[in-house]
Amino acid sequence: MITLELKTVLIFLAACFTTLFILPRISRIARRVGLVDRPNERKVHRTPRPLVGGIGMAIAAAFSALLFIPSEGLRGYFLGLSFLLVVGIFDDFKEIGHRQKFVAQIIATAFLIYFSRINLHSFGDLLGLGDMDFSGSTLLVWAVTLFCIVGVINAINMIDGLDGLAGGISFLAFLAFAIHASLIGNHALMLLNLALAGSVLGFLKYNWSPSTLFMGDAGSLCLGFSLAFMAIALTQGEGGKASPVVPLLILAVPITDTVIVMIRRVIRGESPFKADKFHLHHIILRYGFSRVEVVKVILLLSTLLCLLSFLGPAYQLTDRNLFLIYLGYAVVNIASSAYILRAFRRGEHFNDSPMVLLERFMADRTVTMWFRLSRIARKVPRYPVQLDMVCELGNGGSSFRGTVLNISSDGFMASIADLDWGNEDMKVRIFFQFDSGERVLELVAEHLWLNERDDKFFHGFRFKNEDDRKIELAELLRQYVDTTGEVRLVN
Repeated sequence: MITLELKTVLIFLAACFTTLFILPRISRIARRVGLVDRPNERKVHRTPRPLVGGIGMAIAAAFSALLFIPSEGLRGYFLGLSFLLVVGIFDDFKEIGHRQKFVAQIIATAFLIYFSRINLHSFGDLLGLGDMDFSGSTLLVWAVTLFCIVGVINAINMIDGLDGLAGGISFLAFLAFAIHASLIGNHALMLLNLALAGSVLGFLKYNWSPSTLFMGDAGSLCLGFSLAFMAIALTQGEGGKASPVVPLLILAVPITDTVIVMIRRVIRGESPFKADKFHLHHIILRYGFSRVEVVKVILLLSTLLCLLSFLGPAYQLTDRNLFLIYLGYAVVNIASSAYILRAFRRGEHFNDSPMVLLERFMADRTVTMWFRLSRIARKVPRYPVQLDMVCELGNGGSSFRGTVLNISSDGFMASIADLDWGNEDMKVRIFFQFDSGERVLELVAEHLWLNERDDKFFHGFRFKNEDDRKIELAELLRQYVDTTGEVRLVN
């Protein structure tokens, strides 16, 4: 007889090692059949990446669950999961439209509701005015359940923009859900969450930057569906249950990001499903963080929110108090994102460090003054210029011409009309015009951010060369400034 404690360890390890074992093997099959994400000028990766992460995670989680968990009450979940996996694989082979994917998500949700008897009928006492229960209307229950499940599925899909980001957030969420399930005594859900967490951890071994494979739409659809199922199963129904606000805190990062992005699109008069570069990870990228740093920052934020979800059971906090915590995060998210975007539009601090970001965000003038004094000795001069430049995507890739608008020895901002995305590293040639002739400086630069304004594309770059090349660039800039009187230092 296997004890519950031993099951918790075995199911996690079984899922993790199963994923680690099968992903390299199905990756080879994917390359042969063409199930890969091919590079182009809009994408960061330079070689085809197998889209098999979702397949591997689903197989590993299902295999582990069948070994250790009774299937009672889970038929609808596995049926919906299998359906979305097939649709996702088909979408990865040949892209299908948003409407077809929405229909597939609705069908999978219907399977879940009908066969597993799972639905969302209460939001709890969010406002302190009584339980927001709508179980009296079957039609409303189905509509709200469909809306929330489809919303979570698409939130995970939309945040899957950087290596390890969607997988990392899902891993943390499954662990948090497992602990909450244990606290309310639902051991079946606890074990299922551990199986899913183990499979995602195995996937992250191959998806962490620099990744060798992607989860694809099959992965993001299945992860989103699983997280939505856990959120409802833990908070609804009879007996012990978690607060309905707990999943909102655990999934606060993808849910809030999706809501904010869609509202921005509607305000701009665009379709809420139109792709853009205004997600949370895009905004942080614009402030000078590398892609790996952005993922770490967001995962740290997600970890904090998951920990805050345990304040309820630990200190008997009401639904209203937990909801206020979530609202606090949402307000900070909106305010900080708007601040960075406004600052970018003014052309400010495109290559500043996180310390400078903190300084500019400080409201206390005295503290800010000390920050400014501490930077005087290390401030890098930046200059507004009009310099021709050419950037090359990858080794022997496409070349694009543009104009450098703002430059320092650390990096530059450029307008590149035909480039609406960029690789992480690019070869850049900048042309300096002197009376004695033209000087061309060739450097390697990391692409940091992209912004579209007035039908023009603006890009931020950070130089990655050795110090001697940066010294050469700094000297060249001084010569250029000395011979071009109209150039002024950027404050």
